[in-house]
Amino acid sequence: MKIQSLGYILVETKNLSAWDHYGQEVCGFMKHPDFSDEEKLCLKIDHEPFRFLVQNGPEEKFILAGLELEDASALNDAKKTFDELNINYQQLSADDLFTRQITDGISFNDPAGNLIELYHGRLNDETKFTSPKGISGFVTKDLGFGHVVYAALNIEETHDFYINVLGFGDSDIMNLQMSPNPEDPKMKLYFMHCDNKRHHTVAIMQSPTPPSGLVHTMVEVKTIDEVGEALDRAINNDIHISSSLGRHMNDKMVSFYMQTPGGFDLEFGYDGDQPDWSKHQTTSSPAPSYWGHVFTPPPEK
Repeated sequence: MKIQSLGYILVETKNLSAWDHYGQEVCGFMKHPDFSDEEKLCLKIDHEPFRFLVQNGPEEKFILAGLELEDASALNDAKKTFDELNINYQQLSADDLFTRQITDGISFNDPAGNLIELYHGRLNDETKFTSPKGISGFVTKDLGFGHVVYAALNIEETHDFYINVLGFGDSDIMNLQMSPNPEDPKMKLYFMHCDNKRHHTVAIMQSPTPPSGLVHTMVEVKTIDEVGEALDRAINNDIHISSSLGRHMNDKMVSFYMQTPGGFDLEFGYDGDQPDWSKHQTTSSPAPSYWGHVFTPPPEK
């Protein structure tokens, strides 16, 4: 199986207006004028109809990620693979397909319980992306819109699923000492790429799933100034800064992290590495970052 890219995420919220303000005024995303309504907010960052689909619901949480396949044949092959391995999946309804602006797709859970959709055929959108905050553009196209990081206590089983069923490859592996006691076990993280040059499209970390449903997702802009300006906007709008500015060791991304209205984090970055997979050997980074990325938990409510 060859996953092409991360296509979209779906988020549930009790407060669409909070996401509307966050998406447009802080992140510089564009509210799609045709697909957004009283029940959903479609946030556009490029040529595709949208990358963030935020729907009204009873909770504040991340729901799922959509992973793109090349065509109908690739989706049929994925179904055959799942059937052979007795992996349960559901066909997306006509309403689901229309809401996501895709041709066809299925949904399933990974071994850690994370809900995923495989799809093909994103519909064309003639509405041009114009950032309300003047962002020149996000780094997307063949790379997809960014990455997602999931929690997985059963990390080896989940890793095996992504590698041997979904066809991802290992980019980097970390074993981090999170406790001041060196005798305590380390936390493992796998960073995995699909069939594009983004360093990782999915990562999994060895921890319980947070109440928000996701550790973080990421978007990438084209200049360091646009990262700094987004950081200013976040601070000026009283958004919790989960991590200070820093440069990651594995994908070289210069970024900061901020909390979304859904409780999970959004990494806002620049200058991510694009490895040549024909020459790449899986790395083992000894630390998350060369500098910066000082994490601060959100204040207690």
